[in-house]
Amino acid sequence: PEPDAIYHNAKVVTGNDGFEVAEAVAVADGRIVAVGSDATVTALARPTTRMVDLGGKPLLPGFYDNHI
Repeated sequence: PEPDAIYHNAKVVTGNDGFEVAEAVAVADGRIVAVGSDATVTALARPTTRMVDLGGKPLLPGFYDNHI
């Protein structure tokens, strides 16, 4: 799907088994549709895609505390 927003120029902690670090994330309809390098993910942008430059800051997966 065409991404609504792309968050790029980041240190994206994937949370996968290897806790790999990517550079960009594409989101469509509230769901992550792509994770990878800036070049790969920003290539998915369309004229209506909101581009968010995170300036090298970290982007972490959501954390939920089941004890609250």
